[in-house]
Amino acid sequence: MSARDLSSGLAVEKESIVAVKPAEALWAENLLFALYDAKADMGFWLHLGSVPSEWAMWEDRVLVCLPGDDGVLTQWGYYYTPQDQKPAGPNLVFRCIEPFKRWKVTFDGFALHVSNEDMAKALAPDGLKKRLIIDLDIECATPVWDAHSAAHSGVGKGEMTAQGWAKEHYEQLYHARGVVKVDDKTYPIEAATGWRDHSRGPRGGGEAGTSLGWGGHVIAGCLYPSGRAWIFSTYWDPTGKITLEGAFVVEKDGSVHWAEVLDPPRLTELVMAGEKLPVRLRWNGGELNLTMDTKRSIWTSMQKRLAVGKDLAGAGLMYVLNFGPCEWDGEVGQVYIERSDPLSKPFIKLKA
Repeated sequence: MSARDLSSGLAVEKESIVAVKPAEALWAENLLFALYDAKADMGFWLHLGSVPSEWAMWEDRVLVCLPGDDGVLTQWGYYYTPQDQKPAGPNLVFRCIEPFKRWKVTFDGFALHVSNEDMAKALAPDGLKKRLIIDLDIECATPVWDAHSAAHSGVGKGEMTAQGWAKEHYEQLYHARGVVKVDDKTYPIEAATGWRDHSRGPRGGGEAGTSLGWGGHVIAGCLYPSGRAWIFSTYWDPTGKITLEGAFVVEKDGSVHWAEVLDPPRLTELVMAGEKLPVRLRWNGGELNLTMDTKRSIWTSMQKRLAVGKDLAGAGLMYVLNFGPCEWDGEVGQVYIERSDPLSKPFIKLKA
């Protein structure tokens, strides 16, 4: 792994945290590690970011699917993190061990326990907190997928630098191993795969004043045991116009193909499990036509800063995370997918 270049040409400084406050208003830096371990049946969405209106303050945001029907853990907190400790918040810490190759992810704190039933009814009320410890070693497995390069690959769409949520954004798939402790239960994480990202730039959330409004999005990625992988994303404005789209496919030998997204799976209803979502990508010399089965779900309200639960007030802009299997030529990988759509407004078809 140490001899393999996974940077896709990005400068090593891209893995670091900006040390001096940028001049742009609402400038923010955001990092995410999402992963699923099929054996433990646990899914994680672990997010760190600087607060756009308060650059020196960092936010923890943690979402965890507990095994089976045990529900979800949710936590967030805020901290004026010293520069030499970033990226970190009060409880969640990401450490870059080797750029584009190895990271350490830890969490030490408490999180609100929300049952699946409460999540499906409404925004979750405050309640029981559980002790939560996460200790994960991350080993990156694919080259970086850069959103700007993907949009300009010849099969992508839109423009990264015109987005209202960042001006730089890259993603990467990885293996994760470690341990998670919830109260007095310990869960070994032995064969998890996941998806990470790093974004920089003004983050206006698609509100008035940004160059492109927020209509919705789909992001997905899957890493297979052989090393094959795929990543894709589609973003659109409130009229349904695609503002950013791109994909890539990684072969067993490590070769990478820019790909076209043919049928992004939209969020049209809230379903706890059992959705059949299409994965359709095409590149010069190949095409994927796969199906993901959603096994685990976390529902959050994008209107309420990703508060857990069902919230169809106003536009009903929901942000839903799913984990589940996807078979490719007899090989099974675990997909991470996130989607947002305004469920209380008429469905808008996407257009180039």
